[in-house]
Amino acid sequence: MKISNRSGLLASFVITVALFASGCQTMGTFGNKNIPTDNTAKSTAQYQVVMAPAVGKAQVYTGNISENLTVQGALEESGALKKFRTMKIDLFRVVEGSGQTLKMACELQPSKKIVKFEQDYQILPGDRLVVTADNGGIDKILKRN
Repeated sequence: MKISNRSGLLASFVITVALFASGCQTMGTFGNKNIPTDNTAKSTAQYQVVMAPAVGKAQVYTGNISENLTVQGALEESGALKKFRTMKIDLFRVVEGSGQTLKMACELQPSKKIVKFEQDYQILPGDRLVVTADNGGIDKILKRN
């Protein structure tokens, strides 16, 4: 007796369902909502925005991380977007486990003061944004004289 391909597929499906039906019903669903999470760590997590003008002393803003805070939101909260006409933005993040600092550049869209979508990273606890005034080379010319 020759078994067709379709009936063999059906038989393997029935066997698979029978095997998984016996034990999987007691396991519950994925994403168990009974697992405790530590929300206090998230609510007390902070980030820093260092605003460094071309001349003068840098100012440091320390903010609390809210849900889904990105580089754009952190710049708006800190007032850095209003402080400089043009700026250079770098995000410094400490990599867990290795302790190394990762530097990620963030560029603004010209004339909009909006961080490019692909560089609008989510802010994590301990992140440090360094915003420096970018005078387009004028400061270099003035230093020569």
